[in-house]
Amino acid sequence: MEQSTDPGRWDFGLDEEQEARAARLHQECLVADLMNQHPGGANIFKTYDPRQLKQALGDVEEGLSGVGQAIAAPYRLAATGQSDEIHRWWRQSGVDLGVFGVRMGPPHIIEAMGGYREMVDLLWGLGWLRKCTTAAEIRAAKAEGAVAMYGYCQPVYGLSQDIDDVNRAYDDGLRVLMLTYNRQDYVGAGCTEPTDAGLSRFGCQVVERCNELGIVVDTSHCGMQTTLDACRLSSTPVLANHSCAQGVYGHARGKSDGELDAIAGTGGLVGLVAVPFFLSPDPEASVDVVLDHIDYINERIGWRHIGIGTDWPMQAPEDVIEATLGAIVDEIGFRPEDNISTTQTLRGFQDYRDMPNITRGLVARGYDDEQIAGILGENFMRVFEEVCG
Repeated sequence: MEQSTDPGRWDFGLDEEQEARAARLHQECLVADLMNQHPGGANIFKTYDPRQLKQALGDVEEGLSGVGQAIAAPYRLAATGQSDEIHRWWRQSGVDLGVFGVRMGPPHIIEAMGGYREMVDLLWGLGWLRKCTTAAEIRAAKAEGAVAMYGYCQPVYGLSQDIDDVNRAYDDGLRVLMLTYNRQDYVGAGCTEPTDAGLSRFGCQVVERCNELGIVVDTSHCGMQTTLDACRLSSTPVLANHSCAQGVYGHARGKSDGELDAIAGTGGLVGLVAVPFFLSPDPEASVDVVLDHIDYINERIGWRHIGIGTDWPMQAPEDVIEATLGAIVDEIGFRPEDNISTTQTLRGFQDYRDMPNITRGLVARGYDDEQIAGILGENFMRVFEEVCG
């Protein structure tokens, strides 16, 4: 079947009535991306005047700092009145809720990554992006036509050994904290560690502090035992907010059946990624494989424990993402067998303008309105309101 290349128009074989239903649901539902990498992917950079873009990017630094520069560039062009394209792409996506990064980790790492406060000030200065710390604030933002964002941290280089950093991050707006990245750190074992050691004693303290403050515990990059330990210890629902099902494809970044069961047992949920090489070995994989993982998790633990956490593609030109993220995949704990390809995207999910394809695909797979509303955002809102208020 020849597929449409128009954004949001992947051919699921929907009839006119189904298309109308999908459009209504995508507009009416609160659509949450639990791990957005911003809406533009590589494509948005093709819309800008090259001279303006070069000025907005500046001299791209190495590693994650360079990724941050690329992510910020479209917002900088909007803030200076040169282009409102980033706002239009957010609107076209239909996404009502995303995340902003809260930096945590050893002081020398935070300093090396730089630019954090500038990025946060840039986002809130636009007016149509809104920092939210409660469920009521998120719903109010949607009602008023703003895009809500809550504070999230995935500690790529690990948390520091100072437990009070969790309190400081909470004061900065942190409401969801991922315990580890891929490697072993002070908190526990990541998903690519050869020894699955589980939570450390300090990691147990971190979970307890999150429970005390009202921060949702996330296990997306955590190893299996770390995930199971977190689910056993936490008194509030646990997330894997950007992951997938190893029962469909056995990638380290997915969750085993036992982990899915444990997460559901806490009342938590799994957010499905749009990262092609986490979902399938097929280099031509499409958005259909996201739906395959949703179907599997639904059969295993039920639709009330499913959300969306795309995590891909990153908002950066292809040459920039290759030179920055591509250069540090080993440093941040990915292995050759993890098959990281910084420029591969799913057919039918090339950037945020394809987000309606998720809703359209759920209609095609036979989910009812309540189930679709839950998967798109209400399941997460239940957890967020319970933990954060």
